[in-house]
Parts: sequence; structure tokens; C-alpha cells
Amino acid sequence: MRGNSFDALRLLAASVVLFGHSLNFTTPPSQTMRDPMYSLFGVQAASATLAVMAFFVMSGYLITGSWERTRDWRLFLWARFLRLYPALTVVVLLIMFVLGPLATNDAEYWTEPQTWDYLGNLALHNSLDRLALPGVFEHNPRQDVDGSIWTLEYEVACYLGVLFLGALRLLTRESAAVLALVLVGVVWRIPHAVDQPWLYMPAAFATGVALYQWREQIPWRRDYALLSVLMTVFVGIQGHLLAAVVFFGAYALLYVARSSRFAGWGRWGDVSYGIYLLNMPVLQVLISLFGLRPWIIGPAAFVIVLLLAFLLWHVVESPALRLKRGLSLPHHSAPPVS
Repeated sequence: MRGNSFDALRLLAASVVLFGHSLNFTTPPSQTMRDPMYSLFGVQAASATLAVMAFFVMSGYLITGSWERTRDWRLFLWARFLRLYPALTVVVLLIMFVLGPLATNDAEYWTEPQTWDYLGNLALHNSLDRLALPGVFEHNPRQDVDGSIWTLEYEVACYLGVLFLGALRLLTRESAAVLALVLVGVVWRIPHAVDQPWLYMPAAFATGVALYQWREQIPWRRDYALLSVLMTVFVGIQGHLLAAVVFFGAYALLYVARSSRFAGWGRWGDVSYGIYLLNMPVLQVLISLFGLRPWIIGPAAFVIVLLLAFLLWHVVESPALRLKRGLSLPHHSAPPVS
């Protein structure tokens, strides 16, 4: 599938994550976060959460395509590893060994167990327990150093789900549709589903899987995409935003992603994963230096993060992905995560 708009939409989703974090992290503890999604739909889901769900939908679609083209578990896992781990490892090590010592107020930083436990983020398990480092950003409204990492655990679990079902020859159009419908239905019925990422993230991913499996049978039309957006808004206003985004919004998202409207955005590098990994540390540094000024901090962070993400892509990510040479995996088969 060439000439698509996946790069552009991933860049947009990563930018929305940065935007949402800039609002969240510059909000004093005594105030409600100034997120536009809260004004539109109530406190159902923040902008960053919806952007992460968009990542999962696109990832489900593309990762399924990757498996269908290879059907080899070794090649599949190697490609996923190269897409996620080199950049993640560099970012975690830089945060722990460079940012941490420069930003900490704890004289015992290197002897604190919490410091060395931060390396556990590379295991992609229980990252929500490893958001902070001792003495780092302790005067900011929140002390998270890089809270984006915690979603990668769910992303990898979804990858393994595709691998498991594919290897057992259970990844069919029918099974994908049933799984997606069941998960969306559960999200619909559970109150406060936004507090259950183990559920809504796989639901978004499974919807992307199902839409890939049915891509040849689905009529991809602009009027249907516009209708799905309207349905997302309507159902979201009724209090079921997450289910609406997965059930209706995924179609509109993939309608645009499959088109060539915004093709070519990745010609200088796919920086969305870098933006996702780097946005929070940069925001926190700027907040510690300049205070709670979201409309200054956000744009400034975007420029800095974009430059760092380009550097990360050209120095770390792109060279790592070249190790896939010889594998039958095109560039777009391994999208950045949520």
C-alpha cells in the first residue's frame, strides 16, 4: 500500500499527545485540566488518550498487514524489536544518566533504589510504577519524567496477540470481527472505561486488525467517513466517547490513512515515535525553567521535540531499521506506537 497518509496521521497523533501533555502538566493540582475534549465531551477522555487510541487503530491495521506478508514469527518479532527498542533504550538511558543527574535535587541520586529501578522501563512492564526519578522535577505539578512509556506494554501485548492468532491460523476475517465487536461492546458497557487501558487500547488495536482483514470488502467512501465522524461526536456526547472513537472513528481515521491526501510526510524521516517518547521530558524541563505557561511551553516544546525526534530518527531509528534488510517487511509495516 503505497502513497498513503499513515506517516502524516502518526505525526498528527504524536503532536496531539504533546499538546495534551502540555495542558495536563501545566495545570496546577487545584484546577481541572484545560483540555478541549473535556469541554466537548465532559471528563471522558483527554486529547492525548484519543491520540493514543488512534495510534493503536493504525498499528492494528498495519501490524496485521506485516504478519500477513511474512507469516514468520522470527521475522515478525525482529521487525517489532527494531522498531521499538533501539529508540526506547537510548531515551531511557539518556533520561537516567544525563537528565536525571542534571535535574535532581537529591544528593543521593545514584544510591537511591528508585534510580536504578528506572531501567525496568526497558522490560515494558509496570512502567506506571517507574514514572519518576528521585528529586527530579519535584517542584513541578507532576513528577513524571516520561509517562508515555507505559503504553508500550499494551502495544507489545497486542503484537503478541497478532503473532499468536496468526501462528495458530486463527487470524481470520471472522475472528477479527468478533474479537473487535466483543471488546468494543465491553468498553461501551463499562463505566469509566478511560480508567481501563488494558481494555480500550486492545479494543482500538483489534478494530484496526478487523478493518485490515475486511479492507477489500469495505467500501472506503468519503461520505461514509464523514458520517462516521458525526456518529463519533453524537455517541460521544451521550457518554460513550471511547467506544464511539473505536467503533465509528476508526473507519474515518483509516479512510484518510489509506488515501494519498497527505502522502510524502515521511520523506525526511518518521519522527512520530521520537515525538511520543521525548515530549514529556522536554515539557517537564521547560516547566521547571519557565513555570506554568501552557501557550508558551507547548509551542516551544514542539519545536525542541521535533528537532530531537529528527536527530533520534537519523542517528538511532533509521540505522536500526536498516538491519531489516533482507526481510520482506516494507517501511510502513512497523508503525510507531502509542
